[in-house]
Amino acid sequence: MGQIRNVLDLMRRGENLRFEDVMILDQSVFLGVADIHDRHRDMRLDVDNMSYEELLALEERIGNVSTGLSEEAILNRLKRQKYSSTPGAQSEAEPCCICQEEYNDGENLGTLECGHNFHADCIKQWLCKNLCPICKTTGLTK
Repeated sequence: MGQIRNVLDLMRRGENLRFEDVMILDQSVFLGVADIHDRHRDMRLDVDNMSYEELLALEERIGNVSTGLSEEAILNRLKRQKYSSTPGAQSEAEPCCICQEEYNDGENLGTLECGHNFHADCIKQWLCKNLCPICKTTGLTK
């Protein structure tokens, strides 16, 4: 007990502790001291131990927060072009990574600011997250 008191005195004085000093503190004593100073303890949620029903109730209370873009913003900012395959091209274009379908001539493509292309309808749905599905950068600036 005397060693623990010495370590606590060092802590109160703001002196640096050695590894051995920290190891002297029993974990339960150390955590017990930390809990005393946690003024927001009653406000913390233990979501790891909540039931499914409690999590659903929490979702209802919190609501839905959207970080994506509105339909209007997507329509105004998304660069569009028609897909055109070039005859005799050595390498085929990669399929749309969202729907995994190949691009067909005349289809509308949407291009994000990072330069990646997708079917325009596919990327409009994805932009509710406003991230590029390939490189995870911001899809369109607000």
